[in-house]
Amino acid sequence: MKKTLIGICLILSFLGCASTNKKHNTSEADKYQLAMQFNNLGAKYVNKDMIDEAIIQFKRAILVKPDFAEAHNNLGVAYCRQKLFDDAIAEFKSAIKSNPDYSKAHDNLGFAYRNKNMFDEAIAEHNLALKINPKDLEAKKNLDLAIQEKGVYEKTRAYQVVNKGIAPGSITGYNQYTRGFLDEAIASFKKVLDEDPNDMMASCYLGHTYAMKGMLDEAIRLYKEILTRDPSNVLVQLNLGEAYLGKGLCDEAILEYENLLKTNPNNARAMYELGRAYAEKGLFDKAAVMYNKTIASNPNFSEVYDKLGDVYLQEGFYDEAISTWKKLLELNPASTRAHFNLGLAYANKNMIEDALNELKKAVNTDPANREARYNLAYVYEVKGMIDEAVAEYKKVIDANSNEPEKNKLETVNKQEEAEQVIVTR
Repeated sequence: MKKTLIGICLILSFLGCASTNKKHNTSEADKYQLAMQFNNLGAKYVNKDMIDEAIIQFKRAILVKPDFAEAHNNLGVAYCRQKLFDDAIAEFKSAIKSNPDYSKAHDNLGFAYRNKNMFDEAIAEHNLALKINPKDLEAKKNLDLAIQEKGVYEKTRAYQVVNKGIAPGSITGYNQYTRGFLDEAIASFKKVLDEDPNDMMASCYLGHTYAMKGMLDEAIRLYKEILTRDPSNVLVQLNLGEAYLGKGLCDEAILEYENLLKTNPNNARAMYELGRAYAEKGLFDKAAVMYNKTIASNPNFSEVYDKLGDVYLQEGFYDEAISTWKKLLELNPASTRAHFNLGLAYANKNMIEDALNELKKAVNTDPANREARYNLAYVYEVKGMIDEAVAEYKKVIDANSNEPEKNKLETVNKQEEAEQVIVTR
């Protein structure tokens, strides 16, 4: 599963100089100004991932002005970055004590509660944040996540009660794994294995977590170790083959899937994955055979129709490709890829009107699909519909010109940690 990004907000403060008419007010203004300077410097350190330095600055701000709500909030954010959730909770509570209507502090407090599996408290805080600021989209996202994760956590705990033999650390690791906290899950599963190296559940999920994190060498090593103890573990064999494919080791993947099918000849997933491995290696005839066997075994396996259509298209078997993608659309009428690929196949057969209809459906289903738009523009051009072609080409050019800014934003938003720090002005 993919890693979840959680919004917690870091506040950057600005304040002009106060009047110098009164000595007492000037002194208070100077303290406030100094506290804000420490706070803003801390915010800069956080955004550079210099968390220890940031904590020092936020603490200095609070020392100068103990009721500085923004500094307490930001110190809580920094503690969250270090997974010190108890300390973070204390700081968010201090921020709220100084400013009960501080919506972002309530939202951040909910985030910290959620990371301690205190879901009822988290939901209450996110709701308070939304009551104060109904337009806070981050608070709405966090509320939805808290509700979802509460459900997962309760199901996990119920499973633990039924299966008392499962190590508590494996339950914790699984919960972290499903929430996208992969580093924490790895640590949990390793701790279980330190106590019991033969714990198969922890071993398997540690391998899955390695694979999910892209640590394929570690996943392959662990899967091999598991199979020496349990050679008939089908799930691990499938995952080992997939890890091989992820590394580009097609021969090893093919061997793994072929061996699996010797003992489990009707395993549709193994047939499908073997077809993928053959296709990756350029063995399209063999890939088509395996994909067709998969469909015969499980006609509702929608993924295989897409892959089989790709193989037929690359082989130049356009009629077979068209037939295959039509079957996919019967299973999944909203498949953008099916409409797009059908459009390509029709275009290769010079069936321009059909190609135009399918590519328009692809664009309508996925307006951001630049490849579909480009091919739609090309088909318009072939039909002599120049105005329509120019309009589509312009949309592709505009999308391409906006890509650098989009990538820049994604770089800012996709943090390595589970928390996302947003500096607001």
